[in-house]
Amino acid sequence: MIKTWKAQEQMDQLDKVLALVDSSQEGEALGALRMARRILNKKGLSFNALARVAAEGTTLADTGSFFSGAQVQLEAKIEQMQDDLSAHVEQNQNLTMQIDFWRKRALELEQMLSLSQAETARWKAMARETAERLWDLGQMACAEVALRETTATVAADEPVTEEATMPSNVEKLKVVGR
Repeated sequence: MIKTWKAQEQMDQLDKVLALVDSSQEGEALGALRMARRILNKKGLSFNALARVAAEGTTLADTGSFFSGAQVQLEAKIEQMQDDLSAHVEQNQNLTMQIDFWRKRALELEQMLSLSQAETARWKAMARETAERLWDLGQMACAEVALRETTATVAADEPVTEEATMPSNVEKLKVVGR
C-alpha cells in the first residue's frame, strides 16, 4: 500500500490549518478554510464528516482512525479489485486452455474428414470400375450368345438375318443374371 502521509501527520496539519480559521484576519481565515477543504477532499472526506466526528465528542487528536477510515475503505476496495483481477486472469487462462483444446480437436476432426473423403472417393472409383467391368462382361456374354445362335443357324443352313445375330433383351437379361 502507498501512503502519502501518516495519519498523525495528517491530523497535525489539519489541526494547524483549522487553528488559522479562527484568525481575526478574514483573508487568512478564508485561505485556511479552503486549505482544510483541500486536505479533507484529498482523503475523500468533507466538513460534514468532520462535524460528525465533533458531534460524537471526540477530537481529531483522539481519533487516529478519522483519516484512516476512508483510507481503509479505499484499501479494501483496491484489495477487492486485485482479487477480482486475479479471478479474471485465472478465468482467462482457463478459457485459453479450452480454446487450445478445441482448436486441436477441430484439427483432428478436419484430418479425419479428409481421410474419410479420400476413402469415399476410393470406394466410388472402385464401384464405378466394378460397374464398368460388369457391363463389359454382360456385353461379352451377349455377344457370345449371339455368336452361338449365329453358328447354330449357319450350321442348320438357315439364312442368316441381322435379327438372328442380335440377342433379344430377355436373353441379355438371362446372361447378365447368371
